[in-house]
Amino acid sequence: MSLIKLKNAKSWRPQGFRPLYVSAFGFVAAFGLRYALAPFVDEALSMVFFAVNCIVMSYLFGCVYSLGLLTISIPTAMFFFRKPFYTMDGLNDKDVFMILVYTIIVVTASVIIEWLQRERYAAVLQQRVSETRYRLLIESDQARRAEYSRQFESSASEQA
Repeated sequence: MSLIKLKNAKSWRPQGFRPLYVSAFGFVAAFGLRYALAPFVDEALSMVFFAVNCIVMSYLFGCVYSLGLLTISIPTAMFFFRKPFYTMDGLNDKDVFMILVYTIIVVTASVIIEWLQRERYAAVLQQRVSETRYRLLIESDQARRAEYSRQFESSASEQA
């Protein structure tokens, strides 16, 4: 038995402006939480809340929104939460390493989540198709049985 090839499996994510609003709210929440915890959290963890936000948005709305948030989060974290604060000086080795690590983590998580969401959506669609086929099979079997019973009754009445 062959599996159904679905070309619309990427349509699992919600459409419209809601993903943009939620992503913007998530970004502001991550920024606010990081800013509030700045005295307690080391500068090495400057991207943690942004990375978590990117991964959550990837789960909710797909990797496009996650990667868009990542491109906004990196300069924000570099400007507000890395020494020297509130300046954009050149990048040192630690900054480049941090950018690479968080980018690899977020991109890998986003791609895996996107793939799993598409597979889940495809499985749901295949289940719906299977249920519809089963229902049609039952209906056709009932119609066939009704036709046979009508033929049997008409042949029995003709013989009598």
